[in-house]
Amino acid sequence: MKILSLLFAALTLASTAQAQTPAAAAPTQEQVQQAALRQMQMMAAMFDNRRSKLGFDETMTALGAAIARQGWQKGPAHDVQAAMTQAGVADSKRMKVQEACPAGFNDKLNAAGQGKLPPHPCRFTVFEGRDGKTYITRLDSGLIAKGLQGEPAKLMAFIGNDEEAILKGIAE
Repeated sequence: MKILSLLFAALTLASTAQAQTPAAAAPTQEQVQQAALRQMQMMAAMFDNRRSKLGFDETMTALGAAIARQGWQKGPAHDVQAAMTQAGVADSKRMKVQEACPAGFNDKLNAAGQGKLPPHPCRFTVFEGRDGKTYITRLDSGLIAKGLQGEPAKLMAFIGNDEEAILKGIAE
C-alpha cells in the first residue's frame, strides 16, 4: 500500500509539473518572414547567375558549342517563354533551359551517394533580364561540393569545373 501511495504521489507531481509547463508560443509574423528570407537567401546562394558577354541567340549557340567541346551530352532546349505565353503571360521575356550533362553522371552520383542524394539537374538557363541583357544561371555545383564529403564531393567538384569551362568566354 505504501508503494502505491508513493507511486500515486509521484504521478500527481509529474502531471502538475507538466500542466505548469507553458506551451511553446507560435512564431510571430515577423519571425516567419525572417525565416522565409533566410531560406530564400540560402537558395539564391546555391545558384550561379552571370551576365553573358553575348546576345540571347548567340549565347544559346555558344553554350551548345561549349557543351559539345566539353564532351557532354546535350539534351533539348526548353522554350520557357513560349510556355509562359501559352499560359497567358503577356510580357514574358525570352528564356530557354538547356539540358546538358556528362554521360552517366547522375548514375555515378547516385551510386556514390548510396541513393541518398538528389540527381543533379544538369541545366543551364539562359534568359533576358529586365535590363535587356542576357544572363546564364546554373546550379553552383562547386559550392555544393564544399558541403559534401568523399566521392560525392569529388563528383560535384568535377561537374563544377566542367561547368566553369563551358561558361568560359561566354559569361562575364
